[in-house]
Amino acid sequence: MTRSATGRYRARKYTDRHGNVRWRAQVAIGLYPNGEQRKRTVTASTYRECQSKLDDLLRRIRATGVESQAHVKLGEYAAGWLEHKRHDIDPKSYAMYKTVIDRHLVEYGNTALERIVPSTVRSILEHARSYTQKGEAKGPAGISLKRQIRTCLNQIMQAAYADRLIPSNPVLAVRTPQRKDSGTGRGAFSVPELKEMLRIAAGYEDTALGARMWFRLLTGMRQGEILGATWKSYNPRTSMYTVDWKLQTVPRDHGCGTPIDGEYPCGRHKGGLCPKAVWRVPDGYDMVALNGSNALTRPKSRTGRIVPIVPPLRQVLAMYRKRDTGSVYGLMFHDADGNPIDPKQDMREFRQLMTDAGMDAASHVGHESRHAIVTLLAAQGVDFQLIREIVGHSSDAMVEHYRHADNAERLKAMETIDDSLDLSEIGM
Repeated sequence: MTRSATGRYRARKYTDRHGNVRWRAQVAIGLYPNGEQRKRTVTASTYRECQSKLDDLLRRIRATGVESQAHVKLGEYAAGWLEHKRHDIDPKSYAMYKTVIDRHLVEYGNTALERIVPSTVRSILEHARSYTQKGEAKGPAGISLKRQIRTCLNQIMQAAYADRLIPSNPVLAVRTPQRKDSGTGRGAFSVPELKEMLRIAAGYEDTALGARMWFRLLTGMRQGEILGATWKSYNPRTSMYTVDWKLQTVPRDHGCGTPIDGEYPCGRHKGGLCPKAVWRVPDGYDMVALNGSNALTRPKSRTGRIVPIVPPLRQVLAMYRKRDTGSVYGLMFHDADGNPIDPKQDMREFRQLMTDAGMDAASHVGHESRHAIVTLLAAQGVDFQLIREIVGHSSDAMVEHYRHADNAERLKAMETIDDSLDLSEIGM
């Protein structure tokens, strides 16, 4: 940094590689993603010309708070940002960000950060495509995917703004993608639907499957929390289950060394198959390794959430536990070998339960069991704060979002109008 003893920036004389005497001035303008200092340099053949360029540079910095760097591309900056993020975000979020960068932002990788404006962001979202697991395009991106792209790009550009690479974050001027019909979201199972599913599950010959379905329908827990449930976290004496873990697929990377000509020393293509594979997790990440890429990780909501177990479910769990063959991992629900149940298999079995109950499984999602529990608790006048603690919601607004009144509750609510107006006394 070429400052004088008085703190003023000044041009300094130097000799270039051709032996010519020139003048140069540098101004620090931020940091690179790796923490190294970034500098803007101006040069000229005379002191007066160099000082004039320096004054222009300082005026631009004072006017915008930053001196844009045309050579900093989105691709290179995003790569450095992602490498930094892997140390402090969970594996699922890291995988999402990596997919967005590698698949949806790759076409803009050579675009200078300063050239990305709100219209660029809108174009990225409007032309986004969805892909199969094999990387084949299958159609326009849905709202959820567009939100992920915007979230990732927003964090990248916000980091660039913090590094003083750009004068403002262009993503903030672009609205988060919304569904045109916000009223077509998830619903909740009705009381008759819940009763019928519980009745059918109670008759299953496979007691483990029946118990798992009852556990899903009567706890309001998330799928990962159910499949990661452990007997150690369940206290039958107090009828309480403590949500300490959830089942999650955690990717693994090669631990055998650096690839040579694109091939790793172990000879395997996928990192998960490497004999020395290492888990792709942030620093200090709390997890328990299971089989393959499966692991128990901390739940989405705070660890230690207490879920009361109603007496009928407690009886079902007691009968099931007597027949349980056990799991080396202490899992409550597992396959014949004691390993975790595949989430896709769990979803197929739940859809079959809905079909057996006479419901259109295609028009429902498994998450509706959480909505149903929230709705039932709210209908009984349970305090929202208590509902939040049971199902693990972050706010009363989220409880409201999950709560759905059925027709019986709507009718009961409207009947209060009759009570208030004494309509029977008025007559027609």
